[in-house]
Amino acid sequence: MNLKRLLLLVAAILAEVAATLMLRASVSDPVWIPGVVVLYATAFFILGLTQRLGMPLGAVYATWSASGVALVAVLGVVFFGELLSIGAIIGIALIIIGVILVESGTPEESETVGAEVTE
Repeated sequence: MNLKRLLLLVAAILAEVAATLMLRASVSDPVWIPGVVVLYATAFFILGLTQRLGMPLGAVYATWSASGVALVAVLGVVFFGELLSIGAIIGIALIIIGVILVESGTPEESETVGAEVTE
């Protein structure tokens, strides 16, 4: 995987996670709402950039959404004192396994580029 695409994907994940945490914080303090809007917009913009660089949609979306879910669950414990049940912990492990499986089934860059050229 191209380093630039990977860094963009990580940035999109971090922006989405930060926005979601701010969304939770805005329940008790609405001052966080502008940050929520800006960071969600930023996350989607960066996600679009990864697509423009040729990253496969399935891999991008699976990694972005699954990583976001897992990080938000863990950071919810850290920042908001939320509890994770054993089922939630197993779910996070399954998310990680799922992302690995999706990534391992994604065609290599040369195959993806070849398919884009023929379309």
